[in-house]
Amino acid sequence: MSPDPHSLAQRITVETGLEFEGRKGRDSDGTHWVELRPAGHAVHQTFVLRITIGWRHINIMFRPGSFAGDLVRAMGNADEAGRTVFRSVLSACHNEGAEVTLTVNGSPCDFADCEIWNGSWRIIGLTLRKGMLAINEGNNAEDLRQIELWSSRAAAAVIAILPLEAEGDDSTIEITADAVGRAEGAKARIDVNRYERDRRNRAAALAIHGYRCKACDLDMSDRYGPIAAGLIEVHHTTPVSQLGADYIIDPNVDLMPLCPNCHSVTHRRSPSFSIAELRTMLSQT
Repeated sequence: MSPDPHSLAQRITVETGLEFEGRKGRDSDGTHWVELRPAGHAVHQTFVLRITIGWRHINIMFRPGSFAGDLVRAMGNADEAGRTVFRSVLSACHNEGAEVTLTVNGSPCDFADCEIWNGSWRIIGLTLRKGMLAINEGNNAEDLRQIELWSSRAAAAVIAILPLEAEGDDSTIEITADAVGRAEGAKARIDVNRYERDRRNRAAALAIHGYRCKACDLDMSDRYGPIAAGLIEVHHTTPVSQLGADYIIDPNVDLMPLCPNCHSVTHRRSPSFSIAELRTMLSQT
């Protein structure tokens, strides 16, 4: 069995701000898979994330389209903020025991090696494989939580280095037109300048830290049910006002998920209370 592709696409859309659509299929050997792809673009010009669920493991493969050369080159030109998020998400996956396989222009690479950004990218391959997971056939609630978590991690890593721009009220993001379907010259564009509106950072922070409040350990869905799944706020451990214009956010250390109550309390003082101080408050109640 495999998860419903439309529900999974909707969840990853909510988490990342990039609209995905999903489909499912089965290989000749009987292996079931789900594919997520950016909605509204020809798949051969963008990419797919293929998610394969096996007994106690999940495998997620990023696969560019056959005519996505401009997009791949733009990914190789990602800004330093995007590169930092890319490394942070993949480092978190690696630290949790996932096997991360990255190839650039056909050669195996270390995702943490700064040298991978030197030179032009023509081909990129990225695969996350996590074994020893408590998943069976991928069709119960706990299985789906694991599948959503690892799918969101893969998506957050990829989106970090995509050429993206804000759309409308900054609640969604889109692949820029100049990176799709042009013969040459595509460049990475990030038009979301305010730290608190950069969906890459939010998606990466939640992919790394999960959805439980770092102060009170509440997952909102535990209290309110499925309607509150993914409802969490992201707190800057250093106030945005104190960050310099050139500061590069590392979502692993600079951003932490807090429930709305704890997030409100931490800002009852300036400078804000630390998460450790919030925990002390909670322990004394």
